[in-house]
Amino acid sequence: MVPGYREVRQLGAGRTGRVFLATYQATGAYVAIKYLNATLRRDEEFMARYRAETPALVEIGDPAVVTFYEYVETATRAAVVMELVDGVSLRTLLTEHGRTSPEAALVVLKSLLRGLAAAHEKGLAHRDVKPENVLVQADGAAKLTDFGVVVHAEEPGVPPGSPPYMSPELWTAGTAGIPADLYAAACVLFECVRGRPPFRAEDVAALRDKHLVAPVPIEVVPDTLRDLLRRGLAKDPGVRYASARQFAAELEEDAVAGYGPEWEQRGRRHLAELATLLALRFPLARPDGEGAAPAARRERRRIAVPSMPPHLWVAGATVAAVAIGLVLAGGRLPPGPATVLVPPEETPQGPAHSPATQSPARRATPTPPATRPRTTAASRTPTAGPPLPTGTFPPPTGSFPPPPVPTGTGRPTGTAAPPQPTATPPPRAQAVRSASIVGWSGSAGAVQVAASGTGPVRLTVSYTRREDGEGSRVVHRETTTLSGQTSYTSGFTRDLGDVPCGRRAYFGVLVLTTPAAANGPQVSEVAMDGPACPSPSASPSEATPAPAE
Repeated sequence: MVPGYREVRQLGAGRTGRVFLATYQATGAYVAIKYLNATLRRDEEFMARYRAETPALVEIGDPAVVTFYEYVETATRAAVVMELVDGVSLRTLLTEHGRTSPEAALVVLKSLLRGLAAAHEKGLAHRDVKPENVLVQADGAAKLTDFGVVVHAEEPGVPPGSPPYMSPELWTAGTAGIPADLYAAACVLFECVRGRPPFRAEDVAALRDKHLVAPVPIEVVPDTLRDLLRRGLAKDPGVRYASARQFAAELEEDAVAGYGPEWEQRGRRHLAELATLLALRFPLARPDGEGAAPAARRERRRIAVPSMPPHLWVAGATVAAVAIGLVLAGGRLPPGPATVLVPPEETPQGPAHSPATQSPARRATPTPPATRPRTTAASRTPTAGPPLPTGTFPPPTGSFPPPPVPTGTGRPTGTAAPPQPTATPPPRAQAVRSASIVGWSGSAGAVQVAASGTGPVRLTVSYTRREDGEGSRVVHRETTTLSGQTSYTSGFTRDLGDVPCGRRAYFGVLVLTTPAAANGPQVSEVAMDGPACPSPSASPSEATPAPAE
């Protein structure tokens, strides 16, 4: 247990550790905590590198990167506290939907490159860019997580990394850095549009050979993506893009030329739709109960998403946060942002670390968690990351905006908004206290909205249809703006089509607001049965015989 937090439940476990949903006790804000597994904690090389990189991880402060709040280490545990992200992993999305549109794939890549640029400029390599480490939010935005956390493949002689996304220089020399990260990002682009990585093989040795010598299969991707993949997946790291910003600049140019100036909006809408269809997979979106409608041909299933602090709902989100952790390594943070929790020296009140597990510098008694002052953006002194390796992290180029000035506190709060991409965030909109669906019948219903003021509230209604035994799909989406009152009732109608005879379909509606409602998005679904199929007509031989003469 991390001091100052209350664990709610475990969200997942993997090769690198376990992730827990937790709340920060001072404010009730939701966070994710990931505990590093024993294998990584015993890896001295990994731990030493991660300790050196941790201060820079805290300072990344870019919307395309999962926010790193707090690093924690004791004699037996190492953990990281980070923001809770609204969405599912790109791996889950691809597993369920197979692939994305080319425009959506470019949106994912653009987010990856923005996050990588922010890290590279602090001397940090990601080291394991892959779909599992990309989180797609319900509004179509994506975030990169798990910076610096990479484990050895379960094969002798294979360097740390995920083989389907490892660049040739990683295979041959174990060299991680900008070129290897950009190669992996290009692999993710390929997988988004094709549903598989660019190279596949029956074993790790054969996969290694393909990364080293096999030509890039660009003939199977859309024309607009071919130049990006040809250079991004070049065998020679010197031929690849010099930086994430340069890669992003060419991405923007090719995307506009191939798909027009509105490509990004369409791509994000597509990603949002794919994430919406997985809404009930999100950890905090649990069914609240089911009920039956009076009509025999109709049963109503209502799903209530649990409420949470309003700041955790991204505008346009479908469900609340999924906790995907950034695995961390142990060690003490140098002075700077985020607090390191280390037990005090042995005193009459409590024990200290054993000498074998800490350095003399880490035996100083820290400020107790209950009285430790928060570190704010206005008062803290940014901690520089490790030196920029010559030749590995070249100066950035391209048109990306500079990394934002971090805002907020070193610890999460229940009311503060996430860091904004500018030093001066825009004024916050009024709060929406609640939104609820009333009387959804499968073709008509209403939504009731309560707000704290009379300012504008954007209401989005998405209609879904799901055939019995099949996946759900969004068939229509409409947006209206409410203003001038603090309480609204807005009706909506939509004909979602007929149901074939003898079949069942599920007509659903999903309602969300911007600003996000405190009780989150609301979902309601109705089962609709088609008419009975007509009986076959009687054949002439079965007709009633005429009376005998």
